[in-house]
Amino acid sequence: MGLIHTMSIQADAMRDLLGNTIRMSIAIMLLSCACLHHHSPQLTDPTPIQPMYSDESTNSTNFTSSGGSGLAVSGEPGYVGDTLIASMMVTNSGDATGSVSLIISPINGEETFEGAQTSISPGSTREVSAPFTLASSGTNIFDWQVSESADSDNLQMQGNFSIEAMPSQTLNLSIDSVEWTNSGGLNLDASIFLSNGRSRGIILEISSGSQGSNQLLQSIQIESDPGRRTITFDLGHPSADEILVEAIPIGWLFSIDSANSSVFAVSEPSVNIESISIQASFSPERPIPGSRVLVTIYLENADDYQAQSGFVRVISSSDQKILAQTEVQSLGPGSNITTDVSLPNWPESDSVGLEVQWHTSGVISTNYFSIETDNSEEGLNIPFDLLAAAYGLLAGVLTILVGTLVWRAVSTRTPSTSDFNLRETKESTKSQSKQEKAEIQCSYCDQRLMVPHNHVGGVRCPSCSMEFIVGEQDKPSHPVVRSSEDTLNCPECEQALRVKMENRPAMSRCPVCKTQFMAEAQEV
Repeated sequence: MGLIHTMSIQADAMRDLLGNTIRMSIAIMLLSCACLHHHSPQLTDPTPIQPMYSDESTNSTNFTSSGGSGLAVSGEPGYVGDTLIASMMVTNSGDATGSVSLIISPINGEETFEGAQTSISPGSTREVSAPFTLASSGTNIFDWQVSESADSDNLQMQGNFSIEAMPSQTLNLSIDSVEWTNSGGLNLDASIFLSNGRSRGIILEISSGSQGSNQLLQSIQIESDPGRRTITFDLGHPSADEILVEAIPIGWLFSIDSANSSVFAVSEPSVNIESISIQASFSPERPIPGSRVLVTIYLENADDYQAQSGFVRVISSSDQKILAQTEVQSLGPGSNITTDVSLPNWPESDSVGLEVQWHTSGVISTNYFSIETDNSEEGLNIPFDLLAAAYGLLAGVLTILVGTLVWRAVSTRTPSTSDFNLRETKESTKSQSKQEKAEIQCSYCDQRLMVPHNHVGGVRCPSCSMEFIVGEQDKPSHPVVRSSEDTLNCPECEQALRVKMENRPAMSRCPVCKTQFMAEAQEV
């Protein structure tokens, strides 16, 4: 009886479950019918928007305009050459992900504009957009369509719209005034005129022209409102014979009646030659004929005008022969600079006349020098009494002979002295004698010199009369400045100086703070 009762209870439960299942199935069928008879809102576009369906029975896409919002255009009012943005919201009500793009086509058959592909997952809504350009003034009519990339045969959302385009704005640029003075440099006033319409972004470029080549001096970006605007430029002291000013539109097109560039001829102000001075020093002060001479040149600009880059020459006054030449950088107002040149072969003359010239900014500053030559090595000019020297030499020989005889007598009477020890003493004496002197090279003329091996300090070369430092190389008595170019900076005041690479290493002195330092070449 218990078993029969249990089976009865199970049968009742199964009947209840079957009834619930049937009722749920009927509810699902009614809900599906209601969804099939649902109508989406229509877009306000004159041409109806067709939904896009995939031909596949499963994993299909279904693209429609979201809520019938239609196509929207941003960026108006538009002018010829302006770029506007068309966009709309697209919903994928299918069960597969797809990509669509918005295509804008002018009805006159000109360039077609297509936006980026936009991927839309099932049940999602995304904005699809495309930029397009207004090509002509008046009414511009465009066709549009939303295209699915996977299958071009699918039905497409499509339509058309129109935009009123106004003529392009006019942009005119003119140079109002140009002033170039020694104190203030080159100053330029330019005016920009923009016709009625929208505010526009503009790039202004100022370039200098010299001997057929242009160089950009300044470039600024401005936002210009309709009307006239004046801008002042401070250009310093450029190397130029003309100035070009150009206005470049940013993302828009100006009318053909515009004049967006202007050229103005300029000329550098005259330099006061009395304010540009040149000095020079020679090392050694009394050169030997045929030797190398280092010429240190000091340039100073006492004017309020910047002296342009140029060159320095050393010329023989007798025959106007150019002995040396080097380029120099521009020199600002109230500044000075030092540069070195080398004369490889000093003329054979008792007195040599030289001209040192500085060529800059179209003028030449010249200084004249007369240098006495050291001819003491020519001939047999003996600075002492020859007879006294002979007597001294004879006395020295006799002293050496007597000393030798005494040393031999003492050594033979010393029983502890063997031939080995004697030979060792002689060899030690010779070795010590060799170590007492060391051969070095002059830093200026490559002359070989013999100095004590433990000497520390200054040594004067008898050939070029220049003094340099030997010993304790890790502890120099003067600061060392290295560079890979002919120019370097003073270690004390940062003054720009010029010491040619071929003359290094060399002792130099700053003409401003008088600091002495060693100029060396830096390995690259």
